[in-house]
Amino acid sequence: METMPKQLPPAFAHLAGKAVTIVAFGDSNTQQMHWTYGYCNWVGLLSMGLFSVFPEGALVINAGKSGDTMAKGLARLERDVLRFDPEVVIFGFGTNDSSSTTPEQFRAETVEAIRRIRARRPETVIVLRTQLPILNMYTGAEEELVRSNGRELTIADRRAFVQVTREVAAAEHTLLVDHYESWRRSTESSCRGDLCALLGNPAHPNHLGHRRLYHEIAPLFSAYPHFFFEWERVLRDQDRLSFW
Repeated sequence: METMPKQLPPAFAHLAGKAVTIVAFGDSNTQQMHWTYGYCNWVGLLSMGLFSVFPEGALVINAGKSGDTMAKGLARLERDVLRFDPEVVIFGFGTNDSSSTTPEQFRAETVEAIRRIRARRPETVIVLRTQLPILNMYTGAEEELVRSNGRELTIADRRAFVQVTREVAAAEHTLLVDHYESWRRSTESSCRGDLCALLGNPAHPNHLGHRRLYHEIAPLFSAYPHFFFEWERVLRDQDRLSFW
């Protein structure tokens, strides 16, 4: 189906009419993992969603690596990000950092990564994503205490890293996707138990959870937010069905 190109948001206006390279840079919630049961994770969904945003083509490279911290990301920044000379880089760190370093160190490492990318290409659009809350698989509530790498992490401990991501985004003038705030609001709703259906384990969304992550990222690009399986068409009123 041929569609008219969408008008790009201001942050991406300079990329209109161009073929773009986008690198998704992060940990296991970026990498295509077994938690999605073979379905696309948010990176794959983004690649699909950008068809009408960048009609000249959008190459979306998944540079996620399970277990990574920002420090480990810095060590592979040249190989997995800079060598592709991307127009857009989407960060997704913090979960593993919270059990291995301090918020201050995480801040310094994130800023260093951003500045190294911009030193190579100043106009690169950078998007920071906050980590997700760690949820109880039975209730959908945020876990009060998590043990990881020999540490006991309270909600306040984990939120300190979320706040660093927010503050770096503001200070370094990057875009921000605040997954944490979105999911936190859901944990405080009367339907919080439904969050369990989006989880592979307390720290990893399943394929349905990755649909939600994509739904939270898509508006930045004015990308189409909803995808469905082809067989679902028979369940819908096809006279009113619209792909775009």
